[in-house]
Amino acid sequence: MIQVALGIDVGGTKMAGGIVDTHGEILYSYTVATPAQFGDLEKDFLELVGHLLETAAGRGDARLDGAPFDVVGIGVAVPGTVEREEGLAIGACNLPWQNFAIRSLLEDEFGIATKVENDADAAALGALRYAPEAEGIRNFVFMAIGTGIGGGIILNGELHGGAWPLAGEVGHTIVDLDGPVCNCGSRGCLEALASGTAIGRDATTTIQVEQKGLLWPIYKENGRVTAADVTAAVDKGDAVAQEILHRAAKYLAVGILNIDRLLSPEAVIVGGGVVTESDALLRYADAAMADLHPTLRPRILQAKGGSVSGVKGAAAIAWEEIVGRVPHTV
Repeated sequence: MIQVALGIDVGGTKMAGGIVDTHGEILYSYTVATPAQFGDLEKDFLELVGHLLETAAGRGDARLDGAPFDVVGIGVAVPGTVEREEGLAIGACNLPWQNFAIRSLLEDEFGIATKVENDADAAALGALRYAPEAEGIRNFVFMAIGTGIGGGIILNGELHGGAWPLAGEVGHTIVDLDGPVCNCGSRGCLEALASGTAIGRDATTTIQVEQKGLLWPIYKENGRVTAADVTAAVDKGDAVAQEILHRAAKYLAVGILNIDRLLSPEAVIVGGGVVTESDALLRYADAAMADLHPTLRPRILQAKGGSVSGVKGAAAIAWEEIVGRVPHTV
C-alpha cells in the first residue's frame, strides 16, 4: 500500500485539497469554495477532507488506479497567524474566523494526525523539498506575492518558525512610514504597497487621472484594474502600466534588501500569482536596487508556475512533522 499525505490549502476564495505522495506528486486534487461565513466553514472543511479520505480509500474517484492508499497524516496551510502546538488558525486579516481549532476538529473526526501551518511557511518548506528553483539551496526566504504578501524562512535546510508564529511575515515589514494603512493595522507595510491588491488599487486610482493607454479601456469596462492587467500591459510596453509597476517594485526592492541585510540568505525565491505569469515586477525590483545600494544585489529567483503549490506545501508539513521524512526530489 502506498503511503500518502493529505495537503489542504485554505485561501480566501477556495479550499484546495490533494492526495500527495512522498515525492510531492499530487495524485488527486479537489477544490471547494471558501464559505463567506464562519458557521459554514467547519462543515465544508470536514466535507473536503472526508471526500479526499474516501478517494484515498478507493471509494472515491475511479481515476486513481491502485487505491487504496495509506494516509499517514494531514497538513493544513492557512493564511494568518497559527498556534502550531494546538493546531489553531488564530486569525487572518481577510478571513471569517478566529481561533479555528483545525487540528482537534480533524483528529477527532477522522483519527488521523494533523498539523497546521501558516500558508507561506508551508510554501517555503514545499519549495525546499520540491521546487527545481531551490535545488542545492539550504538558506532562503520564500515570498508569495498575491492578494497579500506572505513569507517563510528556510535556515540550514529547515523551516524557521520563530518563538511566536510571526517569523517570515515579510509582507508586514514596514517600508514606508508615511504609507497607507495595512489590513494588519500597521502603516506602510510591504503588503500595502507591493501586493497584487496594492498594485490593483494604485492602478485604478492612477488610470482615472491618466485616462490613456491599455489600462484605460479595462477600467471603463470593469470599473477597476487588477495587478494581472498591469503586468500584462507592462509586457506589451504600456508606459502608464510601467510607471505603476515601478512604484510597487521600488518598495519590493526595499523589502528584499532588508531581508538580505538581516539574514544574508543564498536567495530570495518569489512565487505567487503576481509573478507566476510575468517576471516584470521582479525585473523592476532588481533594477530598483541599483538606486538603493551601489553594490548589494541579492539573488532573486522566480518560482515557476506549478513547481510549488499550496497543496504540496501543506503535504510537506505532514511529511516533515508527522512522519519525520521528506525526500528532497529536486
